[in-house]
Amino acid sequence: MRSWIGVVAMAAAGVMVLGARFALADDVPAAKMLLGDRTHGYELYTSRCASCHDGGSDRAPRKDVLSAIGPDPVIDALTRGVMRPMAAGLSDADIEAVAIYLTGKAPLPKVAEGPEPNLCPKADPIRLDVVGAWNGWSPDAANTRYQAKPGLRAADVPKLKVKWTFAYVGSKNSQVTAVGDRLFLGSNGGKVYSLNAKSGCAYWRYDGKGGVRTAPVVTRLAASPSGYAVFMGDDRSTEFALDAMTGKLIWATKLEQHPRSMLTGASKLHDGVLYVPVSSSEEIATNDPDYVCCSFRGSVVALAAESGKVIWKTHSVDQEPKAYRVSQGKSLTGPAGGAIWSSPTIDPKRGLLYAATGDSYTDVDTEGADAIIAFDLKTGQVKWRNQLTAKDNFMVGCPPGKAPANCPTPLGPDVDFGSSVMLRTLANGHDILIAGQKSAMVYGLDPDAGGKTLWQVKLGRGGAAGGVEWGMASDRTNAYVAIADGGRAGSPGINAVNLATGAVVWKTPTPVLPCPTGQRCVTAQSAPVTAIPGVAFSGAIDGHLRAYDVKTGAIVWDFDTAAGTYDTVNGVKGAKGGALDATGPVIVGGMLFQHSGYPGVMMGPGGRNLLMAFSVDGR
Repeated sequence: MRSWIGVVAMAAAGVMVLGARFALADDVPAAKMLLGDRTHGYELYTSRCASCHDGGSDRAPRKDVLSAIGPDPVIDALTRGVMRPMAAGLSDADIEAVAIYLTGKAPLPKVAEGPEPNLCPKADPIRLDVVGAWNGWSPDAANTRYQAKPGLRAADVPKLKVKWTFAYVGSKNSQVTAVGDRLFLGSNGGKVYSLNAKSGCAYWRYDGKGGVRTAPVVTRLAASPSGYAVFMGDDRSTEFALDAMTGKLIWATKLEQHPRSMLTGASKLHDGVLYVPVSSSEEIATNDPDYVCCSFRGSVVALAAESGKVIWKTHSVDQEPKAYRVSQGKSLTGPAGGAIWSSPTIDPKRGLLYAATGDSYTDVDTEGADAIIAFDLKTGQVKWRNQLTAKDNFMVGCPPGKAPANCPTPLGPDVDFGSSVMLRTLANGHDILIAGQKSAMVYGLDPDAGGKTLWQVKLGRGGAAGGVEWGMASDRTNAYVAIADGGRAGSPGINAVNLATGAVVWKTPTPVLPCPTGQRCVTAQSAPVTAIPGVAFSGAIDGHLRAYDVKTGAIVWDFDTAAGTYDTVNGVKGAKGGALDATGPVIVGGMLFQHSGYPGVMMGPGGRNLLMAFSVDGR
């Protein structure tokens, strides 16, 4: 997985290892000396980075994009983000030199650690029984991203206005979980927060050891002192449980020893078992001259919720990697890949879990990549798999002609699955699985016939930067599918697709707006879709969050989250939003919560990282 949109984030966002940096400030004195002579940074960039970022690849952000985002995201990506393997052997001064060479700016000073400045005056109770809660990636285990009881009428949507904003460390942050009056969210800066939904005041903050981008899952738990726990995962492939009332750590379990493994998809809780998908950044290892490709295999891990003990672990690629050919003096291993980027789908009726997998990293054949796989909930045994694209063997930075040793041949199209499978019951009583791929193909699959393809429809150009990126939504009639198609001519926008037949009911292209000078404005709609009765919401990389009439596709509300500045409830002056990408709107109790600020794509330098809370007329 990852389109150039995602790789921009990987290369640009990372996490805030030097502390919270919320606003532009004076140059760090030690860094000023590097601003005049950037020779060292140039040499390091040329030897370490240029082969990908100067190569014109859809998957790697161009040098001009990196130059626009400011030094802090570059440093964070190379120190604690998924680009840290590329910085192996570099000192802090080396990394800072690269960032200053690219941006011409010194990094911001760190902000003092400590409790949040807007602590809540009281600890409100946790209420899991509230109608219309949004707990995890979707309000339901079927991953429909449909909020049946939003506390918000379709007629009220055009009146949505910002009620409060909250700025926090990191980017590529987790989607919000909302239960009762409490919000839970994490950041790629390793911070996890619990906030009050109405005011944005902070109950607590947990400072973790790795970036956190998985949607939180809250439950009753006897092992927790308060009786409630919140589960999340980090970019070090560690799942952990916190006391939901206090933020204190209950347990932490390392799920994968591979150094490039990470957790991106939200876990699912069912009958006391936590099911966690495992993904990786090994796909971007090509530019490391000493790396021998490839050995990571995606997996689902079942944990006992009370203790974090592993019950079972099943890989998407069932063959263990072994040496298979020599390339430029390196003995390459495979098969590898099949990362699981998205939250799995629970099917209690059949006792199954469905997961969608990413591409293959090598040219060793495997049926576990670009596939929908059904796992037995109790044992982890694979019951069936439907590989929808074979031989999609891909590594970032593998150009035509002379390629690094780690490159597979031939190179695949990079059209893996990053979106959760949706499970729906049709009007005739039959169930159907809906899967969306970066190829811009959407599939209807039969869960009772080994995942047999019932229908398929192509909604755009697709490709490494296209198609379905992070998620769809569905009501009882239609699937609402956003198409990215960024980078080149394509068909970005949102589509309504009939669940039973795959017929396109309507399509609304992303509006093309004037682009400010010096910014890279991208109309790709890669963010996950959210639906409520009568309305579907979809965000775009240019920062616009829009609401669409589900019958006609007409835009009924359009809010530019990247425009203007905000004085946040936690005391940050002039904070800004930005691109919308990997997280979608969460709608609970008449309020809509959206993270704005997936980094670097078109927004230019400066802090752009907000949680925005909307309500009718901002009340």
